[in-house]
Amino acid sequence: MLDVIGSPWLAYAVLVIVTAAARLRCGSWFAPAAFVGLVWSFFTGASLLVADYPVPGRGLWMLVLLILAIQLGALIAQELEPQEVSANGGNLANTLDSLIVPCRRYGILCTVVAVAGCVYFLFTSLQEFDLPFTPLGVLEVGARWTWLRYDDALEPWSVRLLVTWLHPAGLLGGILFACSRGRMDRAIGVLTLLPAVLYGVLTGARAAILLGLTCWIGGYVAALCTRNQRGMALFNVKRLALSLLTAIGMVGMFTSIDAVRSTSALQELVLDINEEKLEDFVLGSPAAFADWDAHADTPEAEWGARTFAGEFDLLHLRGRILGRYTETSNVIGTERTNVYTLFRGLIEDYTAFGAVLIGAVIGALAGSIYVRRSVNVGRAILWLSAFYAAFLYSPIVSLFSFNGAALAWAVGWFALTRTGHNQNPAQQLQPTEELAP
Repeated sequence: MLDVIGSPWLAYAVLVIVTAAARLRCGSWFAPAAFVGLVWSFFTGASLLVADYPVPGRGLWMLVLLILAIQLGALIAQELEPQEVSANGGNLANTLDSLIVPCRRYGILCTVVAVAGCVYFLFTSLQEFDLPFTPLGVLEVGARWTWLRYDDALEPWSVRLLVTWLHPAGLLGGILFACSRGRMDRAIGVLTLLPAVLYGVLTGARAAILLGLTCWIGGYVAALCTRNQRGMALFNVKRLALSLLTAIGMVGMFTSIDAVRSTSALQELVLDINEEKLEDFVLGSPAAFADWDAHADTPEAEWGARTFAGEFDLLHLRGRILGRYTETSNVIGTERTNVYTLFRGLIEDYTAFGAVLIGAVIGALAGSIYVRRSVNVGRAILWLSAFYAAFLYSPIVSLFSFNGAALAWAVGWFALTRTGHNQNPAQQLQPTEELAP
């Protein structure tokens, strides 16, 4: 009986049941309670299937408890929050249209700055490594920087200062793509991902591409949810096709970055899919978290040093460890990982009890904003995009442990919440009084 209660599969079944109930109650997979459960039901189930060692039930129950806290907080907030009357469709469309110009303007500006940083980085690296400006020479730049990063070497601060603008470029590009139906604007929205791809190739790092794409998807989903006040379907032809293309792109990115890293040794570009390594990278973190939680000593609270590692490092409060964790867990065969999800950082920062409380508060805030997203469109998109992006990235680590993510939402706040872009669409087009002659 104890084996059944402590089974990781029972914990997973509870997560799936609560997620299904949240979907039925909220009416959309994009409601915060359902969205978090959907993301983690997929990753947790897949991790249990691919892990080749017994996943500790105690550790997985802790993971599920943290996710349930977020879901229940969101559900309670949605029940307590009075349902807003949907704004007139035309007024809502006008409000969203008013976001197109600032998203286009600042999205292009951020993209240009980040691309300029990539170009500067490329030519200084070619000169430093004495490499030719050829396709193979460009790829070898990524291989060289991969090895330097293993020795704790970082790119020059001037490069990082310029390239970090890829994060707001991605966020604004995703919002622009969702708000506009014009081909030019949608093309610009896609092109905002260019600096993330360039920087990923030049450094041989997947993180840059993942961060840019996560910011983009967060903005895109938040804007679409705001446009579709009655709930947005997840499983339709367009979104299934987009999901399939994203999955194919992720596999291609993983394979391509591995090829870039091996360019220096092989002196040629070889595309080869390492299935075990791919499964470990994409699906290994829930099992790794469960293994860590089941065997870890109770940590002393670090009060944000893990969840906001970049900000603590920037303020010289605590130095950031490259790679985040020095110990590793065996996940799939011979593959090992040091990626333990967002939740390990929360527990190390605020203890397990504090992490549960914080999860419930985050869920409640997201649920409240989701219900009232027609009241202040700009701010709703801003906060919901942060929620969606943070939990899309949560199987890896805290999104806001990167300074670029904080910059993205600071720029987003400037672009979306200025006067004239964030009014209640029901009030935006109120007739004005005529002046007396």
